[in-house]
Amino acid sequence: MVLNNELAFNILKKKIWDRTGVDCSKYKDDYLKRRIDLRMKAMGIGSYNEYYRFLEKNPEEYRSLLDGITINVTEFFRDMDTFEAFRDEVLPQLLAEKRKRRSKVLRIWSAGCSTGEEPYTIGIILYEKLGAELDNFLLSIHATDIDAKALSVARAGVYDAAALKKLKKYIVSKYFEVEDGGDRYRVKAKVKHLVRFQQHDLISGKKFSHFDVIFCRNVMIYFGKELQSRLLLDFYDALHEGGYLIIGRTETMVGEAREKFTCVNTRERIYKKISKIGN
Repeated sequence: MVLNNELAFNILKKKIWDRTGVDCSKYKDDYLKRRIDLRMKAMGIGSYNEYYRFLEKNPEEYRSLLDGITINVTEFFRDMDTFEAFRDEVLPQLLAEKRKRRSKVLRIWSAGCSTGEEPYTIGIILYEKLGAELDNFLLSIHATDIDAKALSVARAGVYDAAALKKLKKYIVSKYFEVEDGGDRYRVKAKVKHLVRFQQHDLISGKKFSHFDVIFCRNVMIYFGKELQSRLLLDFYDALHEGGYLIIGRTETMVGEAREKFTCVNTRERIYKKISKIGN
């Protein structure tokens, strides 16, 4: 039976969920169609109906399809101004509050961490900002992504020299070890031990809590407004009172979350959790 293209597309989404556990309904249809269309073009397939039949006969293709859907675009210190604002505005306020409360625990979540550049960047900033005082805190960076292949790269912490080209030389020598004659660099153990990686679906996965800062940058742009709203509320619940949420520059607050966060840096999209009434 030949299905019309839209019906075949919807059946394809359900099939991806059944076979892989990835919920395609969380992505905007326009984005999803572009990613699937690119994969079909690479395979010389002209319709969703034909691609559905191809997947039925070649289930190993799901892995390549998911690699195309869960696109990973990242780099060390991506959007430098955002990390400078985190270092110069967020961390001083956060650390002052920790000292005031005599709390030594600092927990940060890098949501949608891809191949690990963002959480390792956060770790480097913590070392640079705190110096010897770092040992006075119990620091942890929880880094999550849905893509198992990207997480494998992240856990290894080994990157091509080109990935470090924007970093200052002293940062490279201080936080990376040279491998393969200078063509590859490994993140040093002192930074790696701060980060714990975990495979996790932001929409359907378990809910987290007790974070001081959450980075979720350039992830929500692939989701519809309803799921963006739901995710922002999940982040609100996952943050300590007065915790910070940092999103992508092209992303905005939507839904109920607009009443639950106050913007502390408009340009860099940094928000602070508004305490619940009575707290």
